[in-house]
Amino acid sequence: MKILLDKINKFVGSHSLQENSLVSLIFDFNEIDFLLILNNIQKRKERYFYTSQIAESITFLGFNSIIEVNEMGKLRLENTAEKINTLEKNFISNWDEYNLNSIPLFLGGMKFYTNISDDLWNDFADSEWFIPKFLFLEKNSKQYLIYNFYGLNSNYENDIEDLKSILKPNSIERKTVGKIALSSNGKEKAKWIENVNKALNEIDSGKVQKIVLSRQVDLELENSINISNVLNTLGERYPRCYVFAFRKNDSIFFGASPEKLAKISGGWIEADALAGSISRGKTSAEDDSLAETLLSSKKDLAEQEIVVSFIKDSFANFCSNIIYEEKPIIRKLPNIQHLWTPIKGKINQDESVFSVLKELHPTPAICGVPWTKARDSIIEMEPHNRGLFSGMIGWFNLKTEGEFAVAIRSALIKKKSIHAFAGCGIVKGSDQEIEYAESELKLKPIISLFESMN
Repeated sequence: MKILLDKINKFVGSHSLQENSLVSLIFDFNEIDFLLILNNIQKRKERYFYTSQIAESITFLGFNSIIEVNEMGKLRLENTAEKINTLEKNFISNWDEYNLNSIPLFLGGMKFYTNISDDLWNDFADSEWFIPKFLFLEKNSKQYLIYNFYGLNSNYENDIEDLKSILKPNSIERKTVGKIALSSNGKEKAKWIENVNKALNEIDSGKVQKIVLSRQVDLELENSINISNVLNTLGERYPRCYVFAFRKNDSIFFGASPEKLAKISGGWIEADALAGSISRGKTSAEDDSLAETLLSSKKDLAEQEIVVSFIKDSFANFCSNIIYEEKPIIRKLPNIQHLWTPIKGKINQDESVFSVLKELHPTPAICGVPWTKARDSIIEMEPHNRGLFSGMIGWFNLKTEGEFAVAIRSALIKKKSIHAFAGCGIVKGSDQEIEYAESELKLKPIISLFESMN
């Protein structure tokens, strides 16, 4: 740790820092145990953000907030962008010394809709971002520590001593994550069917083309859970998904999302159009047959085309070149398979992360078409507040780079309570029972983590 402290002091001594300087220093740092660190900061009630994409060989964990940008209301993106711009002018880093792109700086997320608050989601603002003091990063089998500080009053020696305590070994129990004592699963089915019928009536009337309805299932656990075990299990089961956890105060929002909202790097943007779902087969032959059924389903192909068109049209507002395949392919996950169209575009100069996000969220995959009318119908019909579910979760930096997942296959932890969410797109021809069964598949990544008491 002394070598690390010497490097920090050397950098600070060679730069003229101001009271409003934002400094980010990256260092090689070997043998990072993310689950151990998570366990230690969990006990300290630290704010943190964790994400892992095992198939992409990237994991990071940021904690201990030094700067927060939290906004409420319809202008949350514009107000966030304005505050970020003031920080950009005084940003200093050693990032250029490392052959790395896409280094996370701001971590957090945004809710599905604005100006709707309740006790369940009261820990999070409509737009919630923070810069962590420490961020551990593992990328392509190499490990790094990023140390961020603001202004002239940072005590580097104290920070490094604090870091040593966070890295102190502990006994992590690698076991099941908890047992379900009570569950509301299935008890809301009548309301679900009622809402699907309402949505179909609105579609038949021509008011909307598609409405994405969601369910909230509440679980009460026998004991508190260890979040590190939850994330470890999700990572093993869903290596191609964004496994994430975002903690603030007494709330932890976590999940394993298969859907990329936007990845911005090197002047390009990538997004996933993901709609239409079917179960996995018990054998390879059955699995392939189900995939073919999905690929030939007029209803699911129409739903997929709505999402593709939305993303393509959104890209046209800030991209000069858009690349995608006309026909969707199959995205296979352990418990479900989807229609999938990867879409890529070359971003025009002078575009920002926020101007891009404003165009892309919410997509028809999690809201509907047209989105304003679909959103209003969702707020009216759904008995729960979605909060961060079907919002976005991710990171960005001051170099017009960032990566954001659509916050699905997710749940909120509050003490011993788990609130899990899943949604389904309702279009002309949707069947209430089939959509309910699909929502059960989408709830499985969360609910299957926990053992039933029965």
